[in-house]
Amino acid sequence: MLGKLIRYDLKSTTRFLIVIHIFLIIFSILGRIFLTGRFPYEADDISELLVALTFTVYIILFAGASFGTLLVIAVRFYKNLFSDEGYLTNTLPVTKGMHLLSKTLSGTIWCAIDAFILYLCAFILIAIPPVTEALSAHWGEFIRLLGFSSQSSFHFFLLYMVVLTFIGAVVNVVSIQSAVILGQLFNGHKVLGAVVSYFVLTTISSIAATILMGIYGLLTDNLIIGTVGNSDFTFASYMTNILNLSFALEIVFAIILYIISYIIMKKKINLS
Repeated sequence: MLGKLIRYDLKSTTRFLIVIHIFLIIFSILGRIFLTGRFPYEADDISELLVALTFTVYIILFAGASFGTLLVIAVRFYKNLFSDEGYLTNTLPVTKGMHLLSKTLSGTIWCAIDAFILYLCAFILIAIPPVTEALSAHWGEFIRLLGFSSQSSFHFFLLYMVVLTFIGAVVNVVSIQSAVILGQLFNGHKVLGAVVSYFVLTTISSIAATILMGIYGLLTDNLIIGTVGNSDFTFASYMTNILNLSFALEIVFAIILYIISYIIMKKKINLS
């Protein structure tokens, strides 16, 4: 039954999300052909305004695609469980926990796909001959400059990033679903309640992350002090510490929100 629910959820969201990401890939290819692909080989001749404008536009497009993905997942979650459609959904011989799990998994699949498509589009835009040739010629020096002792350590770091991408996808989906579940408790203002709940949850997460970064000396001021006063400081070690902290915090945050969501769904679902 879980597999059927996941397939149904994916089918109901895929048609919207495929369109969003096809357009993103097309715009990235066009940007490569007509913008970044035409940059001259001499960096001094590159128009700074064109570079700034190009990256600003594509940052907005990438952010819009990610926001659109979360929005589609949130709307589908709300309509399927807490609108008129919810009356039919809740007549199915499936537990509330199974509904929550299936939507979390299907949403995570699309959030992970969204993240990797963004990586792909960034690669399409940035991997122009001047960049790839320079990296190929000085690759060993480049990874040593970042603080990686070997090629294998750099590959392990990339693998760690992939794992964190999936964890981040889970956290994003759990957060947006938790906001919708909390929002449905506001009679007559469920959408507004969901929006407010989402901002409250993200604010709490940001405050917790900032406090922990301060405790472990990972804030910007401490970073500047570290680079000046510590000859052993490397970008790789700093990023690894950041990722370790993010990994732990995101897992704890996701577990707490998922438990809260599960308890609320079992005790109260507001379809009015």
